[in-house]
Amino acid sequence: MSNIQKLQLHIGKRLKELRQKKGLTMEVLTGLLDIDFSNYVYLEKGHTGVPRLDILLKLTDFYGVPIDYLFLNYKAPLEKPLKTSRAEQRLLTVFRKMSFAARLACLEFLNKLPAKNKK
Repeated sequence: MSNIQKLQLHIGKRLKELRQKKGLTMEVLTGLLDIDFSNYVYLEKGHTGVPRLDILLKLTDFYGVPIDYLFLNYKAPLEKPLKTSRAEQRLLTVFRKMSFAARLACLEFLNKLPAKNKK
């Protein structure tokens, strides 16, 4: 499961908690706020794409909570750092010491390489 999917589930859980605290069913809530019922069901279950900001704002305004309430206590899992070889570490060190213009020139050069050489 991706970090985005975990965040979607977290937001959905928070929305469900808010709705239940008000003693509302999904049908009543979506009717009151003129939100599409099926879209809301997916949102609350965390099965939708990125939630629309206008819908989240409408919901948080209705509940009287700031929008960041939906993100409270969410901890994104740390991803394992990529292992880099000594040569890659050295290249990165040299690249970071270059001037901005030199970095741009290097990037332009690399972007012109054929795809098979970029691996």
